[in-house]
Amino acid sequence: MNEKKNVLIISYSPLHRDPRILRQIQALKDDYNIQTLGSTSPNVDDVDFFWIPDMPKCQNMFQKIHLGLQIVFRKYKKVLSRNLNIETLLSYKYKKPDCIFANDWNGLYCAYMLKKQNNWSCRIYFDAHEYFPAYRNTIRWKIFERPLVNYALHLCRKQITYMTSVCPTLARMYEKYFKFDKGFVKIILNAPDYEKDLVPTRISEKIQIIHHGGAMRERQLEKMIDMMKYLPADKYELTFMLVKNDASYYETLVQRASKFSNIKFHDPVPFNEIPSFINMFDLGVYILDTEIINHRYALPNKFFEFVQARLAIAIGSSPEMRDYTKKYNLGVSARSNQPKDLAEEILKLSKEDIMLFKENSNKYAEELSAKKNVFDLKKIADMIIK
Repeated sequence: MNEKKNVLIISYSPLHRDPRILRQIQALKDDYNIQTLGSTSPNVDDVDFFWIPDMPKCQNMFQKIHLGLQIVFRKYKKVLSRNLNIETLLSYKYKKPDCIFANDWNGLYCAYMLKKQNNWSCRIYFDAHEYFPAYRNTIRWKIFERPLVNYALHLCRKQITYMTSVCPTLARMYEKYFKFDKGFVKIILNAPDYEKDLVPTRISEKIQIIHHGGAMRERQLEKMIDMMKYLPADKYELTFMLVKNDASYYETLVQRASKFSNIKFHDPVPFNEIPSFINMFDLGVYILDTEIINHRYALPNKFFEFVQARLAIAIGSSPEMRDYTKKYNLGVSARSNQPKDLAEEILKLSKEDIMLFKENSNKYAEELSAKKNVFDLKKIADMIIK
């Protein structure tokens, strides 16, 4: 019997709650020996784990100025080595990988350095996920962070054997950025596991609306609070289930919502329990500001979790989410990301309309699940290891 090949999965994220990484492990662990690099262990049996320490903090103003000057004078390799803990990661005793799954730009750079310094001959699959060359719009990002990302991506370009992103628009943008042939960057959707036992629930007297995810200021979640100004309290109720990524922002949202009798906050549940928990609701809602490119073309986990929960969907003007909503007749989208515009679309819906959308989520739940992703990830490994 042939000995199993080795795959190294790299992500600068908490692996135990990163759906992408857990899906990659799920897809490969039966056929490959899996090693992982991340900020927390994935807690999966028979999977090796190596720890990525947090990025070192500057202890004083002098260190901050010194670091900033290194970026200004293009000492990118030094800064990346420090920020990404490359020296520490080079010290670990890995099984020589036959393939590396590199997640996000920093995972790609880490894969490049490990391969180069250890003289590994393996190929690299790059899961780019979002579009990192335009990740944010802040001055700090443009001056101090984007140069590092661009340097890392261009340095690693020729090491990419296979690459995916989360939606067609971002895939085409990456092809243009890297000067790859059209179609080189494939799509792996942010879809969760198929929830075969869930069915649409009956609509209660009030339409139950849910939004779940992270409390992040740049997402402007207050727009969904403001949407409730236009929805009668006796007919509609909104529940937020938020991870407190930004505790002060979370409290701002709670305070803003306190004047509404029909807005509630619920503690988050483990990510793999989200579809079964929100199955009791009727309408999954998301207004995401489109100023940032990755927000404009977002096709996030929560969209597909709404589907697995068998909910109807109501979104703003995000084009990728809108296209899927329209293609599968899952709900409604607004002409803009203004709260009033989405409220107007929701007000047009009868309970029968909402029930039809919930039934369509049920109809397409398997197609819009991770089942195909798991197959594709295994296929990617098989192809680039051969």
